[in-house]
Amino acid sequence: MARILGCQFNGNDGHSFTNEDCASLRFNHGRIYRHKTARINFTTYDMQQEQDSIILRTDHQDIMVLAHEDPACKGHHLCWYSQIVGIFHTDVYHVGENLKTNEPYRMDFLWVHWFCLNGSHHGGWKAHQLHQIGFFDSEEEHAFHFLDHNEII
Repeated sequence: MARILGCQFNGNDGHSFTNEDCASLRFNHGRIYRHKTARINFTTYDMQQEQDSIILRTDHQDIMVLAHEDPACKGHHLCWYSQIVGIFHTDVYHVGENLKTNEPYRMDFLWVHWFCLNGSHHGGWKAHQLHQIGFFDSEEEHAFHFLDHNEII
């Protein structure tokens, strides 16, 4: 819903939508399609455009996105990390109040399992070592998330 309405990604907190808001979305033919690969466009450090492929059959597919945390908070980290569990797309119709088009909207998305930083391990530039991460417990509310592939760094 947030992507259709043009809301910016703000992390796990997400946006608040009512049941009526969510009911205004219709999946074309009621289908979501699963894929084994995805192509991610990105800009390199020397400002060149590149493309990378994510193939779920090979190794673990770990990604990072910009963190949406308050920089003033202690322990603020620049990036969040996750592992891709699934690659999907669907065609969505929006039939709500803020209707922008009558055409279906293709929505590519990833199903990810978030990593969390190990708070007992000190990492970073000052510590001269990498941060340690591990999966959020799968029982936690925000352990899994749907993610727009355009959020990947």
